[in-house]
Amino acid sequence: MGRDVLYTRTDRVVVITLNREPTLNALTPASARELGEAWRKFRDDHEAWVAVITGAGDRAFCVGYEMSPKALALEGAKESVVTIPTYLGIRKPVIAAINGYCIAGGWWIAQECDLRIAAETAQFGITQVKWGLVPAFATTLSRHLLPGHALELLLTGKRISARRAYEIGFVNEVVPQGRALERAMEIAEEICANGPIAVRISKELYYKGGTLSECEAFELTWQRYAENEATHDAKEGIRAYIERRKPKFTNS
Repeated sequence: MGRDVLYTRTDRVVVITLNREPTLNALTPASARELGEAWRKFRDDHEAWVAVITGAGDRAFCVGYEMSPKALALEGAKESVVTIPTYLGIRKPVIAAINGYCIAGGWWIAQECDLRIAAETAQFGITQVKWGLVPAFATTLSRHLLPGHALELLLTGKRISARRAYEIGFVNEVVPQGRALERAMEIAEEICANGPIAVRISKELYYKGGTLSECEAFELTWQRYAENEATHDAKEGIRAYIERRKPKFTNS
């Protein structure tokens, strides 16, 4: 990591911070690559079970890329996929803690997280069409929003409040200003109390389920069920339940 993206791990939880507060945490090609490195580091760290991503300061989570012909050209857009966790095959849970503006590429990063916690002053928008641009994530927006809500945002480019983002199902919780990261960390700790392998498999089955037939979905389910059943953590969970104690998971 460099100065533009900060990476810290406390016990099992990683916090990734977009650290360009003077520019509303806008991305450049260089900072986008740093973010990609942070995601890979989290993905490959056996001891890191959950990640929280946030933006420095309270004015913005991220406003997308700085406007430049190079960054917004086709090749630049293709390279920007390193900023999202789903592109890098991250199976672990990822939570977005959102303050201020979460628009354009910032929306994309938040969209590709599993949970989103927003401060009450946060604002959201897919603003690319206002500048004659195409959002690279339009094809995946239907996984997150109903058609009417998705198309309203895509076609108007307007911004919406945190409360409205909650009403349409994009945001999980709206919290007082200054509490988004704190609340995201609380949820991260809740997740870390569970079996990490079972958590990852549950996430995988959810996301893949929508692309499979019913028979394929069951086939994948039983395959992953058997894999989990063979783990130390699954056996430990059953023992702990019988012994009426908290399980001690080891991610193995």
